[in-house]
Amino acid sequence: MPQRLPPVLTADTAKKLLDGKTEVSLDLGLTTTKIKRTKNGITLALGENIDQESLGKIAEKENAVYFVSGGKVYQAAVAGKHFYKLVPTAGAPTLEIDGIRMHRTKETTPDMDTARKLDRLRLRGGAMLDTCTGLGYTAIEAVRRGAEQVVTVELEPHVLLIARMNPWSRGLWTGRGVHKLLGDSFHVVDGLPEGFFDYVVHDPPRHSHAGHLYGGEFYRKLWGLMRPGGRLFHYTGEPGSRYRGVDVGRGVASRLRETGFIGVSYHEDVRGFTAVKP
Repeated sequence: MPQRLPPVLTADTAKKLLDGKTEVSLDLGLTTTKIKRTKNGITLALGENIDQESLGKIAEKENAVYFVSGGKVYQAAVAGKHFYKLVPTAGAPTLEIDGIRMHRTKETTPDMDTARKLDRLRLRGGAMLDTCTGLGYTAIEAVRRGAEQVVTVELEPHVLLIARMNPWSRGLWTGRGVHKLLGDSFHVVDGLPEGFFDYVVHDPPRHSHAGHLYGGEFYRKLWGLMRPGGRLFHYTGEPGSRYRGVDVGRGVASRLRETGFIGVSYHEDVRGFTAVKP
């Protein structure tokens, strides 16, 4: 299990502290904590302190998350091949990579969107494969709904590092039955047991970044991993979205049917398809 996370701050939290509030959330809205004011600033959770000047700087950064550790303030971000950072929303935070949000945040929040996807999947217990971990919301919600085993695969180590900083991602390490694998799902699934999964949530990056995860060969691999009667959810984005002139959604639906899936249906509210292995 991971250690307790240091206090986490957003612009909204900083403004409340500057306004004199004595009870705020230090974990992105999950709980509230009473804070203490001293001559030198404010004492947060775990004995961490922050001064007024630092709070003022955080209050100006609406699109970022910060944490306080060892008396210093750090942004919840990692620079590597890309720039990864945690971004607050009205609910669970989203992950941003090079300025592109990895969750839907318009008229929804990442946690609400995840719940709707699993509603469409009709998940009730059993074993689930999650092909793209991200911040782990799908895996965590599946366990909360009774999934007995969840195998979740993430390509980028930096994404899991951001998840480590995120209070909403704790269940990735504390949830029973959550098994995390690192690598490209296209290859990782080759080592998983055939006919094992009752559910698959396939929520890949956009087609232009991971076209191999939208192809018939990968769908056949997923088919082999699923039990008869198993259900699949495949996120695709807006209907009619195009990549190099190709209608991505139409192609996905066609290849799923060619693989053998039945009941292939698009759901506008979650921007993806459900399908069943007969």
